[in-house]
Amino acid sequence: MNKTSWDSLAGNFEHNVLEIANCDMHSTLKKEITRVAKGRRLAADLGCGAGSLLPLLCRKFSTVYAVDYSTALIQEAQTRVKSPKVQFIRHNLAGDRPLPFAADVTFCVNALINPRHSIRRKIAQSIWNTTKKNGLTVIVLPSLESVFHTYHTLIRCQVRQGHKRHQAVRSMNRLFGTEVISPAEGIVTIGSSPTKCFMHEEIKMFLSDTGFEVTKIRRIEYPWTEEITNAPKWLKAPYPWDWLVIARRPK
Repeated sequence: MNKTSWDSLAGNFEHNVLEIANCDMHSTLKKEITRVAKGRRLAADLGCGAGSLLPLLCRKFSTVYAVDYSTALIQEAQTRVKSPKVQFIRHNLAGDRPLPFAADVTFCVNALINPRHSIRRKIAQSIWNTTKKNGLTVIVLPSLESVFHTYHTLIRCQVRQGHKRHQAVRSMNRLFGTEVISPAEGIVTIGSSPTKCFMHEEIKMFLSDTGFEVTKIRRIEYPWTEEITNAPKWLKAPYPWDWLVIARRPK
């Protein structure tokens, strides 16, 4: 998505884009932020969007840089979060100009989702450049495994509703054909936007190629209602999820 596309989401961002900080069923992200903040003072939210993560970062860090390419989303975040701890910066993470600071911990929540590999590489390099040596980065990524889990779950739902299994499978194959742009690349239409989704092992290779050492990968589970309209009440775990990644920039 380009700047105009992101600008168009401002004002109703929480309804157009999944804000994982507000949908995290087990407070997994909150717990990891509390853990990585110990002994560290300066944080940067790279791709801060409408600022859903900023209130928590302000409670844990003494200085927070909030960075986004969209002027409208920056303005939305400024309205949402009024704290002297936060410095807002409009910046293109996929551009060639580096940010004028380095952070103890960088955060990148569902911003590494551009369908173009070259753009994702540039954003990953920006995260690397903005993370201090021996610093940490906390990255949230859409899960490709979760996408397939949702299709399997939809088949299960249709069978429970009385459909023949082969009919449910045929229906999901048709839906798959309209939503999954590239199974090999993990590009899926989410909302109306082509979005990069990651496999567990792919994350390790992608960040390792950038220079990071991945230390932890966890699931952030969110409710079925975020994936399935009128999700049945009997539908429980395993829930859909995003990947939460903790990585270190070596000294």
